[in-house]
Amino acid sequence: MIIKILGILDIFIGLCFWLFGIFNIIPKSFILILGLFLLVKGIIFITGLSVTSFLDIICAVIIITGSSIVLPKIVVILVAIFLIQKGVFSLFG
Repeated sequence: MIIKILGILDIFIGLCFWLFGIFNIIPKSFILILGLFLLVKGIIFITGLSVTSFLDIICAVIIITGSSIVLPKIVVILVAIFLIQKGVFSLFG
């Protein structure tokens, strides 16, 4: 059950980051909070030496960085797609 909740949160973070990075309609502070949440989640689950947790940390750093500077759209799209697909796989896997 917890995996499905975390999967939904990954989808939510991916969609919010996409909306922020492409259309700039979500506040920077909210994106920063989502990035910090993703960072904490990645750090908690990295103890299992999971590659996806390591990628969560990288995505979190990109999201936190993206809240203060403008990232290239391809980076925003790749991070958002990764988080959305990871969340979908968590729901159905």
